[in-house]
Amino acid sequence: MAKVGGITVVDIGSYNIKAAFGEKAADGFKILSYSTVKSNGFYGGQIIDAVGLKASIGEALGELQSQLMKKSLIGHLAVTASENLFSLELSKVNKDYSRPEVISNAQIQEIRSEAVKSQDTVDVIPVRYTLDGERKVINPISMTTSKISADVVRVKMDQLPKNELMNLFQGYPFDSINIMHPGLVASEGVLTENEKNRGIICLDFGYSTFKLTAYMDGMPIGYKFMQLGIEKIVKDIATIFKVSYPEAERLLFYHSSLDYEKINENEMVEIVDFSKAKKNVKKRSISMAAYARAKEMLSLSRRSFNEIMNANPSFNPIGIVITGGGASMPGISSVAGTIFNMVARNGTYVSSNNVIVTGAEDIMGVPVYGPLFGAYIYAYKYGKSEAAKISTFTTSSPAPQESKNVGRTSGEEKESNDSLKKLWDFLKKLV
Repeated sequence: MAKVGGITVVDIGSYNIKAAFGEKAADGFKILSYSTVKSNGFYGGQIIDAVGLKASIGEALGELQSQLMKKSLIGHLAVTASENLFSLELSKVNKDYSRPEVISNAQIQEIRSEAVKSQDTVDVIPVRYTLDGERKVINPISMTTSKISADVVRVKMDQLPKNELMNLFQGYPFDSINIMHPGLVASEGVLTENEKNRGIICLDFGYSTFKLTAYMDGMPIGYKFMQLGIEKIVKDIATIFKVSYPEAERLLFYHSSLDYEKINENEMVEIVDFSKAKKNVKKRSISMAAYARAKEMLSLSRRSFNEIMNANPSFNPIGIVITGGGASMPGISSVAGTIFNMVARNGTYVSSNNVIVTGAEDIMGVPVYGPLFGAYIYAYKYGKSEAAKISTFTTSSPAPQESKNVGRTSGEEKESNDSLKKLWDFLKKLV
C-alpha cells in the first residue's frame, strides 16, 4: 500500500461519527475520502461504552480506507468530541532575544511549546503578538524584533477523559494524535475572519449538547457547554404524536419549521404512529411543538451567553452563527435571532468563505460537517503543537529510545511496512 501524507479527522458526536482523510496540497488540503456512521457508546459529551464507541470508530475508519483503495491512512490523526471537560484559558508568553531576529515558524512553535508544558493543556493557539513592546500584529512571520509577547489561548482538558479518548485509537499506526477543542474547530469551519475580528457567537447545536464559543479581535474569549440538544425536540414530537424517533426526526427536519407562523394552518402531513396506522396531522402543530422546546433551550443558552458578556465587558458581538445538526432545522436562525436579539445565520463551510479545503463538495453546505472542515482549517492555520504519540497509549512494548536521524534505516522501513500491513488487515475485517 502506498503511504499518503495527510491528516485523518474523526469528529465524535452522540448521533453520528464523521471522519475524513485529507491529503496535503500546496494551498491547504484535498479530502480524498469521508464517511458518516451511527455513533454508539457516546452520549452527552461522555463515553458510556468504550467498546461500542471503538467499534463505531473502526467502522468509520474502515469506510475511509475502502474509498482510498490501495492508499493507507497512516499519518496524523485529529480527534474532536463533544466533551464537557474542555476549558479555555487566556495567557501571555514572552520571549527576549539578545539581538534583533527575524521571526520564523520555528520561533512561533517555541512559543507554543513553552505554553503547552502543563499536563492538562492539550493545545495552545497564539492569536495576537506584540513586538518590541508596542507593535501589535496578528502574524509576526518575517518581521524583525528583539522582544515578542504572544497572547495565547490554552485549551485544557482533564487527564482522565483525555486518556480515555486517546485509548479508543489503540492499535492504529498513526504517527501522532491531536485532540482538538470541539467549539473551536466548529467555529473555524463556519465563521469568517471578519466575524471573528468584530465579535461573534458560534452556537454548535448538536444532538445532545450545545457548545457556545465567543470570538473577539480574532480570539476565542469564552466557551460554554450545555447538555441540551436536538434529541429533546425529537422526543417531544415522538411523545405528542405517538411516533418513533426516526419518524419524529423526519417530521422535524422535512415537514416543520420553527418559524411556525409562516406555515399554512391547513397544511397537512401523513404520519405513521406506533400501531403502524397512518393519519394526517397539521404541519403547524408539529412546528409549534418543536418551537416550544427550541425556544426553551435557546433561552437557557442565552444565560450562558450573558455569563460570557459579564466576564468580557467590551464584548459586543455583531451576531450569532448556528452550526451543527440543529442548524438544519427550518426556521432556527429566525428563532435564535429573536431570542438573542441580534442577527443570526446558519453556518456551513461554504458560508465561511474559506477556500483551503477541496474535495467533498457535496457536504460543504451541510452544517453538521462544519467541525470536520474546521479541523483542516485549524491544522492549516496553527499546525500541531505537542501531538501525543499513539504508542504511548497502546499495550505494545515501548521501543528503546534513540537519537533522531534524518535518514531511514532498513529496520525502520520494515517496521513501517509491518504497520501498514497490520492496518490494512485490520480494516479489511471491518468492511
